[in-house]
Amino acid sequence: MKKAMIAVLVVAGSGTLLANGGAFFIPADRGPVELVYFARVKDAQTGRPIQKAPYVSFVDPTTGIYIPFQGDGPGHFRSPDLGAAILEVSARPFDTKQFEIMVSAAGYETTKVKYIPRESKGTIELDVRMQPKATADAAAASAPAAPAGKPGAGEDPNAPADSSMPTFALLGACFGLAAISAVARTAGRLLSTEH
Repeated sequence: MKKAMIAVLVVAGSGTLLANGGAFFIPADRGPVELVYFARVKDAQTGRPIQKAPYVSFVDPTTGIYIPFQGDGPGHFRSPDLGAAILEVSARPFDTKQFEIMVSAAGYETTKVKYIPRESKGTIELDVRMQPKATADAAAASAPAAPAGKPGAGEDPNAPADSSMPTFALLGACFGLAAISAVARTAGRLLSTEH
């Protein structure tokens, strides 16, 4: 009986719930969620969750916000509060029709989320299915080959073979910009309090 009561107290007092060893959809203690997306990323061939942690990039072309983040477990991601981030830099309401979400994972083709529900508040589930690279490579092998020494139509001969390199470069640039904006915001507060 004592063990059961201790277990209930531990679960009730914890700030997060656990699912398969990872945190499960609990927002930070900063009030209600504005807009958050989450998904179980699945293999398009098998319909089962992928076994790699996905890398996700969110773009709002209207405000220029680009937020890259890594999934919180194999085949799963939950975005930061994108609605709060957009409202922090823009006073006008955001347009969910403009959002773009790209998902990449090792061994899979980078995928643009085709259908994004247009709700502008709450926690929204996305349907993400990724094509394994082996399937994409087999489809490319069955396509007619380009003449030797010439790239195919629309291909860049200098394009990197690994699609994760641009993602990591953009991730680094975003962290750098975030640090610069934090310093600028702090400096602006200091100047405004001196008057």
